[in-house]
Amino acid sequence: MEAVIDLLRAFHLDFLEVIFALIPIFCIGYWIGTKKVRKLTEEIYSLQRHVLDLNEELLFGKNDQVEADSGTPVIEIKHDPLKSNKIAK
Repeated sequence: MEAVIDLLRAFHLDFLEVIFALIPIFCIGYWIGTKKVRKLTEEIYSLQRHVLDLNEELLFGKNDQVEADSGTPVIEIKHDPLKSNKIAK
């Protein structure tokens, strides 16, 4: 800390002046950072919704919002009672 104070004195700056100059710079940087974080968070949430919609479409068939000819293959899970009885025995 003493080295920093010596450097400030070499440039003829008071510690108080430096603090008053750094506060607006810090505030502007913080504001820009929060805007970027908010934008990235919204993008992550939209990607999560998209993935959940795709999973729902794959598991349960065609979604109401998706057109009939989307070209996305749907996995059909068929429950075969004969196979389940063999495994249970």
